[in-house]
Amino acid sequence: MSNPKIKLTYDGGDADQHAIDAKLFGQSLQGIDKLVSDALIIITQERLPKRGERAPLIMKAKEPESGSLTVAGFFQEAAVLLPLGLPLISTIGVDIISHYVTSALSFFSGKDENMEVLTKAMAKMHHDIVVANDRADERRHIEAMGMQDILRQSIASNEQAARNYVAPVGPSVGTASFYSGNRDPVIIGVEEADKVREFDSVEWLPVGKMGLETDGFKFHTNGLSVKNPDRDGFLMAEVVDPVFEQESNPYTIAAQKKAAITVLARRGYKGDKLSKIQIVDFVEELGDDAA
Repeated sequence: MSNPKIKLTYDGGDADQHAIDAKLFGQSLQGIDKLVSDALIIITQERLPKRGERAPLIMKAKEPESGSLTVAGFFQEAAVLLPLGLPLISTIGVDIISHYVTSALSFFSGKDENMEVLTKAMAKMHHDIVVANDRADERRHIEAMGMQDILRQSIASNEQAARNYVAPVGPSVGTASFYSGNRDPVIIGVEEADKVREFDSVEWLPVGKMGLETDGFKFHTNGLSVKNPDRDGFLMAEVVDPVFEQESNPYTIAAQKKAAITVLARRGYKGDKLSKIQIVDFVEELGDDAA
């Protein structure tokens, strides 16, 4: 059985001469290595990657193609290092990896709705494969929802990887294209790359009371997944309230019940779009989410 393959192609700018800025190229390879590695670990081990952990990914330069610079990658010995092994990767790996890279780049370029749709799709792909194991329906549902939580949290932690991947786009090349298997490429141009680089450029409003609906998940860092109060979808609110670090706290209790809460928080906007919420204090729980 052959290993699934990925490919990076850079076009425009220096790539027209089969060249690229060496430092930025190195950053780009580090970025895509991190994104692909995290996706592989999540789908095979059903958990977040550990600090410094990486799945085996081999990148090899290809012969120059007209007007571009291309690098190919292979997943090596995954069956040995990842407990659920190569069969799972061969079945859904290329699809989930493509979705994961797209999700991360979408999230950090301000397209949260794309990330949410793809996160659900990835969780469903994974769920449909593990259904082959003898697990109760309720257990399967819990696992599918848990996989969405893991994916959201991992993607939100990939800001530096996304920045690294797009580093050459603009300064050295015109576009970076990521191919996973035979899927359509994920193409990033200068406009999208600039949005990734400017991800933290947020205009914060003053702190005030805010009503939020939790979606049932408490992240293991300082994030709480909540429904976006401005539009459809979810946001990962940053909680700076020290009480959130306690094992049992009002945020966790409310999230377990999908309850609505009132908090003291501030909103961060990019243009007219809400992109971040920072919670500084818990006010009260309003009750279970009727949805």
